[in-house]
Amino acid sequence: MLTKKRINAIIDLLKDKNQRKSFYYVLIRGVSVISNYFFSILIITLFSKEDYGFFVFGLSLFMMLSVLTKFGVDVHFVKVFSKFKDREVPNWVETVELKVFSLSFIIAITISTFLYLFRDNFDSWLALVLFVISAPFYVAILMNSGKLRGVSKISRFAFLNIAGRILLSLCFFVILFYGFSFRSYFIIYLSHLLSVFFLLILSIYWKKQVFVQSKNKSKLVPASFFKYNRALMIKSYITVLFLWGDRFFLSLICSPAEVAEYDVSLKIAMLLMIVIEALKSTYASIFAKNTEIHKVLNIQIRKSTRLGFLFSSLMFILIVLFGSNLLFLFGPDFVDSYTTLLIISLGYLIASFFGQADNVLEMCGLAPHFVKPYFIIITTSLAAGVLLSLFFGAIGMAIGFAAGNVSFQLVASQIVKYKLGIKTSFL
Repeated sequence: MLTKKRINAIIDLLKDKNQRKSFYYVLIRGVSVISNYFFSILIITLFSKEDYGFFVFGLSLFMMLSVLTKFGVDVHFVKVFSKFKDREVPNWVETVELKVFSLSFIIAITISTFLYLFRDNFDSWLALVLFVISAPFYVAILMNSGKLRGVSKISRFAFLNIAGRILLSLCFFVILFYGFSFRSYFIIYLSHLLSVFFLLILSIYWKKQVFVQSKNKSKLVPASFFKYNRALMIKSYITVLFLWGDRFFLSLICSPAEVAEYDVSLKIAMLLMIVIEALKSTYASIFAKNTEIHKVLNIQIRKSTRLGFLFSSLMFILIVLFGSNLLFLFGPDFVDSYTTLLIISLGYLIASFFGQADNVLEMCGLAPHFVKPYFIIITTSLAAGVLLSLFFGAIGMAIGFAAGNVSFQLVASQIVKYKLGIKTSFL
């Protein structure tokens, strides 16, 4: 009887259209992971571990700048566009996009000018400029992907937001290195720049396929947009500080080789998050639509939590068993970072136990309640990681990262429980 119930439960999951969308996301995310691995291995093999470590530093600068200058608008678009009954986009959306892109571009030009004027103080300053100057265009991509996510175009969102940049960077790298025989390490950064521009064109094309501009000429932005977006903006700032600040600060403390080992460990550990990321993308608009219908919201949260935690548990077991083998793919030297890999993986596993608490907060209008504790958790864990890395290197940063990962999901889960009366945890 118990077995039959489990089989029926699995069948129900497979029939659920949200789970199917999550499956498509997983496929795209899988392509992203494989492309990321290949790209990393090629850089390390064809150039060096140190070159890869510097690339990680530049990439962390690019990601932090992109998130800081999108001002949380892409996440807010998910909530806004999930409410539209048709695909007609009001003109005030274009006003917001233009302001965000303009500010992002001005900031990028300012930083690029600074790097040029003080270029003697920076290693490979031109490579850093390529990362900085591409950030505004990636901001435009993220805003387009947010719209598509809001109307449940999950596959397109996944490609624009995650897989596309990595896959295209790999493709351009292979073409430049093997097709045109460019042997300079500079093609690593050029490939990334080209991938961003190509992805921008694709995002504009997909946006025009799905949405039409409103004939109403009013461009007045609703006051409620700015009020709620402020909380999302601050939360996105704290998030990027946590997700990329570790590698950014580690680059300032440790050698590029150690940064490379940490980044590779993080890449492998993120296998635990593939399904959870897919579920977050799929269920974001579902949570936003059912904010007031707690019974439906509870059912959807429980579904996503169970699947996410079970998959993460399976992946953790596989990493414990075969983690050393995966690290060896990047080179014999990387096997020494097995402990770092286990620490980061354990943090992801425990965090997955609390489900999509952070996603529920964002989509159900509870983000303002999470900003202050989130800021305290992330800054404390990052500071702890920086301090520990001074003594223990990459392992110290891994401890701080794992602790922060667990803490912010735990606290988010408690806020959802207190405000909505809904449990996001596995049990």
